[in-house]
Amino acid sequence: MTVITRFAPSPTGYLHIGSLRTVLYNYLYAKKHNGKFMLRVEDTDRTRLVEGSIENMIHVLASVGLIPDEGPNNPGEKGPYYQSERLEIYRKYIDELIEKDKAYYCFCSSERLDNLRTEQKELGLATKYDKLCRYLSDDEIQAKLESGIPYTVRLKVPEARKVIFYDTVKGKIEVDSKDIDEQVLLKSDGFPTYHLANVVDDHLMGITDVIRGDEWTPSTPKHVLMYEAFGWEAPVFSHIPLLLGSDKKKLSKRTGDVAVEQYLEKGYLTEALINYIALLGWNPKTTDEFFTINELIEKFNLKQVHKSGAIFDVERLDFFNSNYLKKSDISDIYNKLLTYLKRYNSDFYDLLQSFPEEYNKKILSELKGRIKKFDELQNLTTFFYGDAKNPSSDLLMNEKMKITDLDIVKKGLELTLNVLQSQSSDFESVDDVKNVFVEKIKEAEMKNGQVLWPTRVALSGEEFSPGALEMMYILGLDTSIKRLENTLKTLGQ
Repeated sequence: MTVITRFAPSPTGYLHIGSLRTVLYNYLYAKKHNGKFMLRVEDTDRTRLVEGSIENMIHVLASVGLIPDEGPNNPGEKGPYYQSERLEIYRKYIDELIEKDKAYYCFCSSERLDNLRTEQKELGLATKYDKLCRYLSDDEIQAKLESGIPYTVRLKVPEARKVIFYDTVKGKIEVDSKDIDEQVLLKSDGFPTYHLANVVDDHLMGITDVIRGDEWTPSTPKHVLMYEAFGWEAPVFSHIPLLLGSDKKKLSKRTGDVAVEQYLEKGYLTEALINYIALLGWNPKTTDEFFTINELIEKFNLKQVHKSGAIFDVERLDFFNSNYLKKSDISDIYNKLLTYLKRYNSDFYDLLQSFPEEYNKKILSELKGRIKKFDELQNLTTFFYGDAKNPSSDLLMNEKMKITDLDIVKKGLELTLNVLQSQSSDFESVDDVKNVFVEKIKEAEMKNGQVLWPTRVALSGEEFSPGALEMMYILGLDTSIKRLENTLKTLGQ
């Protein structure tokens, strides 16, 4: 039997970071078992639809490399994939449940149901339907249908029995049927609720494993009863724990960004995001932390998923992303930077495109070990892609470096200028710069800091920047000489 998993979002907004983990676990499980991963859109709640949300969700999934094997963008045999296009299918199965006496018409008005819920809350009772319409006679039902009274269809829950199912993560779960609400399966507008559509679609699409968030665990007994009513084999259920914020409550906007797109917009690498998300609630039983997607597929095991919630920690994500940036090949990371900038920062992208690729790669090679994510890069490169600010005298001096007056500053800058002017071509590497300057500084009987501090400040115009040797290597002879001459000229005024 081919393993088939699915992600079935509602088009109600952005892709939540917790939903990304659900997608990832479905994807990893399917690929580990040489199966298929499907995307289905549960758009039956017409009041909550957000235009463009599914298109954005598909784009985000493609951006992080989790592309469904079948779905709206790559249809196969199981479509249609929007539940709003499957209404006739659901009507057929609702009729079947009614004929089997596994469901019934409910003619209760919204006003009556609201009053019932209010009364139950006031009495401290669980809010659920009181089964008023369950016991209508056939004649009463027919009369109400013929008179055009609006109706819903509800699940008829068996009385006085235990509903039992086994969850890969949580183990055996047993619920008394008296505690199960007689759920609406078909709404008065003719659209199915999640519960009916979910079960029918999972069966018809051949879903073998339902991997979803823990919040759906209480609904699963209703789904088990529907599988029984239809005479279908239920899939294997695996309910994964919630992602928590720093306050240890369900991850929400209270504690930071929750949309995957927000993290992509900040310039997190998709490999780092996927790697980190995979380990939230799953322990691969190894001391290793960094895994490629193929390694995650090989190691993934639902039985190793924790029962309790996992905290989404942005600082840990920064740690993962920083490591990926440091270890990445410069050509690979440069191409990813361009892709990122083209989508999220077109002005900076255009600026980079106006400079030679080799120059841009020199800058990125130096800075990729200093940044946590791509959106930090622009503010650290102003002196590489524009003129440096004229540094103040105070900034050029540094007591710790034994630069206590401007004469020492000038002496250090003049030494650097003379060395650069004696070079016939740009340096091939930072080591080349170092080899030349260490000797020249020693000959001048000066401290390294007395030369390199004012040189760095003159080249960058900033208190913080890459070191003087790195600056000279990246900027090249002409620009470095020009900036040093400008600073010396300013000091001489």
